[in-house]
Amino acid sequence: MSLEEAITVSKRGKRELRTLVSRGRFALIEYRDPVTKERSEDKYKLVLLHDDGSLQELFVIPTKTEGRSMLLEPREKKGKELKVWNPATGEVEDMFPE
Repeated sequence: MSLEEAITVSKRGKRELRTLVSRGRFALIEYRDPVTKERSEDKYKLVLLHDDGSLQELFVIPTKTEGRSMLLEPREKKGKELKVWNPATGEVEDMFPE
């Protein structure tokens, strides 16, 4: 493969090289009412588990502009041992099962 395949052009016409920073696994979490199981907030938490074992947590919050969201780092990190409810199975499980 040639380097040219990883080149992109920005909106301003500048050529840029797309460069891999990290790879890994992710979990996307939404928030629901524990009784009704209906969504309670219009936000998600994106948890990235990098191949080197590091963890990154980000809230995905919609903005007033349709189709746009912003990412915010939470003040308090929960870690990868976080438990989540899986609606497909109806069970609580590890966010990143081994």
